[in-house]
Amino acid sequence: MGRWIAALAAAALLWAQQQPYITEPDADSVITALKTIDPNILKYFPRWRICEPNLMIQLHQTFLLLGYPEEKLDMQQITVTAAPTRRQGSEYDILLIECGHAKMTASEIEANIRGLATLLADPQRRYCYTEIPPTVPPTPAQAEIIINFTMPTHVGHAISVSLFEQSLKLGQTGFWLRATIGADPIGYPFWSGGIARVLLQRPLVRNTDEQTRRGIPHLLDVQLGGGYRVTGGLDPNFLSGIIPVRKLNLAPGGQFVAGADFYFPFHPQAGTHLYVELPFKGIDPSSSINPATYAILPLDPARDPLRSSDPGLSIDPDYVVPLLRSMGQWGFFYNWWSDPERPIHLLRLDVGISYAEITEAALLRRADSTVSLVHQGIEGLHTYKPRELGDWLYLRLEYRNQSGFPFGIALQYSNQILLGRAYVPIIGRWLYVEAKYATPLRPVRPFETRNFFILSPLLRITL
Repeated sequence: MGRWIAALAAAALLWAQQQPYITEPDADSVITALKTIDPNILKYFPRWRICEPNLMIQLHQTFLLLGYPEEKLDMQQITVTAAPTRRQGSEYDILLIECGHAKMTASEIEANIRGLATLLADPQRRYCYTEIPPTVPPTPAQAEIIINFTMPTHVGHAISVSLFEQSLKLGQTGFWLRATIGADPIGYPFWSGGIARVLLQRPLVRNTDEQTRRGIPHLLDVQLGGGYRVTGGLDPNFLSGIIPVRKLNLAPGGQFVAGADFYFPFHPQAGTHLYVELPFKGIDPSSSINPATYAILPLDPARDPLRSSDPGLSIDPDYVVPLLRSMGQWGFFYNWWSDPERPIHLLRLDVGISYAEITEAALLRRADSTVSLVHQGIEGLHTYKPRELGDWLYLRLEYRNQSGFPFGIALQYSNQILLGRAYVPIIGRWLYVEAKYATPLRPVRPFETRNFFILSPLLRITL
């Protein structure tokens, strides 16, 4: 094998000398590349450490005679790296001999210590040695390094479908088309938030850092879209009450949705995140609604009935309609893999602030039997906004495992609501079951559910 490497090196040098546009340092770099073994793959080859005193002395002296700096040598740390062979009389081809920090490659071994190399490669290995177990190469699934499980970036095409989200990766463009339901950023999953949305996510800035580009191909991802009102989820008998009914609504007119994830160029594992949802228009009493599609809640008996400052307005004094008006997040995140070469374990931490505004509206009934929503000029209505530190604080911790049994779990604290998410595989690596659970950590508001739990199948296909 050493002769083959030497022949390749000579051929590369001859070719380099025949090219007028290649300088002498370039030719030297070609030779160096051919003679050097990538240290990242050494751990996958058979390796052993020499502990035979006589052999240790011979190898140490050989390194000295060949001109290796003595300060780089360590006679107690002599390691042999080999490749298995079926050639008769030899079990291994010696690829590399290390003495401390000095390394002797296959071509040098063949040229200078062929006799010692034959002894080292003897199938019986009649000398003292300590085996170094080779590392098992990661499987393709274990080598995946992705931030978002349902939106993998390392593949050309990807489709993820569940009750909570449907996402489609548009080939090599890096664009994502997404449809989601729920207000997860403030703790209201599925239809409990009263909102669904369609988003287009576009990468803008490529990551040029070689060490992190495989898992974080872009430093800036921007998403734009719109939110629309969920009209279902009101029937208490639907699915025999397995899923709690919806008590919150999105106001008529929809929402503007925008967000951005910026990974720091000097350390792409960390970054900052901004996300906002704003209503396109205010609460308009001149626009009629279909009350059958809204969650209408009776007033708490402890509250006074609603009153209008305009006697000419006919409002229902005993019912309110809670409306999600706006929400947003801003914070910092950090992604950490225990072993980037085998990124089986991922921890992601998000810390920041969140904002949610939920406004109560009254039902305005006209003489022509149409119904509208009104907020201005009505006494007794509440508006829920952040008022204390717990309302502002946003924390999220996610753990993902990509071993033979891939699963993930995440816990989020936002709007003083604890939201948990978990997924586990059912069939192979394409069909999972996903669960979400939310519970307020403060007194429950009229439009909230003490325990909201829902399961969904998750189909994930990558090409």
